[in-house]
Amino acid sequence: MRLLNIGSVIKYYRSKNNLTQSQLADGICSISHLSKIESNTYTPHESTIEALLAKMGVQWKTELAKRNRLERQLNEFTASLLHYDLEEMERQYSKLLQENEYIQSTDLVNQYELIKFRYYLLIDDLNRAERQKEMLERIKNSFVESEAWMYQLFLSLHYSMANKKEMAMEHVNALEGGIRSIPQKFEGELYYQKARLLIMHEQYELSAHYAELAVQYFRLNYNYIRLLHAQLLLAINYMRRNLLVQAGGLFEVLKRNSRLTGQKELYNQTLYNFAELLKTREDHNQAFDLLTELHGILPHDTYFYKAVLVSLIETAVEVGADAWEYVRDLRELSAGPEDEYFLLYLNYFEKRNFSQPDLLSYSEEKMFPFFRNNGYIRESKKVALELAEHFQREKKWEKAMYYQSYYDRNGG
Repeated sequence: MRLLNIGSVIKYYRSKNNLTQSQLADGICSISHLSKIESNTYTPHESTIEALLAKMGVQWKTELAKRNRLERQLNEFTASLLHYDLEEMERQYSKLLQENEYIQSTDLVNQYELIKFRYYLLIDDLNRAERQKEMLERIKNSFVESEAWMYQLFLSLHYSMANKKEMAMEHVNALEGGIRSIPQKFEGELYYQKARLLIMHEQYELSAHYAELAVQYFRLNYNYIRLLHAQLLLAINYMRRNLLVQAGGLFEVLKRNSRLTGQKELYNQTLYNFAELLKTREDHNQAFDLLTELHGILPHDTYFYKAVLVSLIETAVEVGADAWEYVRDLRELSAGPEDEYFLLYLNYFEKRNFSQPDLLSYSEEKMFPFFRNNGYIRESKKVALELAEHFQREKKWEKAMYYQSYYDRNGG
C-alpha cells in the first residue's frame, strides 16, 4: 500500500512531538535529507521511514492501516452523500473532521477537500462552500484527472445555486468529453445536473434525455432517494412540455413514494408541482386541496411558503374560496426589497376587485416587464396571454400580435 505523502506524515508527527529536524535526523540521516523527505521531494527507503517513525513511537504498519481506515471512511462519507443518507452523512463528516489535521498529511487530502465542498453545497451552507472553493482553487494544480473532473462538476452545482446558470452550464458542458475518466459513482450526478440546467435554459427535450439517463443510472445503482429526485425532475420536464398525462402519473407515484420514504422536502415539492399541473388541467379543487395541505405543514419563514401562498390565492379565486386570509399573510411576509415578485402578485390580486382597466395596465406596465426581464418564463407567458386576449377584444392588433408572439415563442 502506498502512502504518497509520507514526508508530510513524518513532519506531522515531528511537530506533534516538538522535535527539531536535527533531533529527529540524528543517527538516521542528514538534516538536508530529512528536509527533502518532509517536503515530499524525495521518497526514502522503507527502512529510513520505519526508523524515523519508530523514533517518535509510531509504527509504519500502523500508519498504513490508519490511512486505509481513513480511505474507507471517506468512501462511506461520499456514498452517504451520493445516496442522500443525510443522517449517516453528518455522522461521517464529524468523524472525518476529528482527523482533519492528519488527513492533510496524506494522499487523501484532495479527495477529502473536494467532498467537503460538495457537502457544504448539499447542506446549503454557501458561506463555507465559497471559502472551500477559494481553497480548492489554490490546490487545483495538484488534482489528478478524476479530481479535476469532480471539481468542475461541483463548480457547476455551486454556480447554479448562486443563480449563475450560464457559468454553471459552461462547466457542466466541459465534462462530457471526460466521461470515461470520472469515478463511475458520479455519473448520475452529471446527468441530473445537466437535466436541471437544460430546464433552466428551456431546452426541454434535451433535458428530458438527461433526466431519463439519471433515472436509469440511479435505478440500476439502487440509489432510491436520488431516483425520486430524478423522477421529480422528469415530471416537471413533462409538465413544461405539456405531456400532462405522463407528468400526472409520475407525480402520483412520487407523492406516494416520497411519503413512504419520509422525504419531507421532496414530498412538499411534489405537492406544489402536482398542484401546478392540476391548475393547468383546470382541476382547481384538487389543486386547492394539495396547496392547503402544504400551507399547513410548511415553515412560514421560507421563500417556498410565500410561493405556495401565491398559488393558493390564484386557486382560491378559481374555486370561490376566501383568498383574503392568504393575501394578508403574504402581505405581512413580503416587506423586503427581495420580495418584489410577491409584491407584484399582491398588488395584482388586490386590483382584481376594483378596476379591470387598472388591472390590465398594471399587468402590462409592471408585471410583464418584471417577469420577462428576470427569467420568469411561466409567469410572463401567462400575463402575455391575458394581454393578447384583451387587446384582441379591443381590436388593438399590433399589441395583440406582440403578446401572442411572445406567448408562442416561449415554451413554458
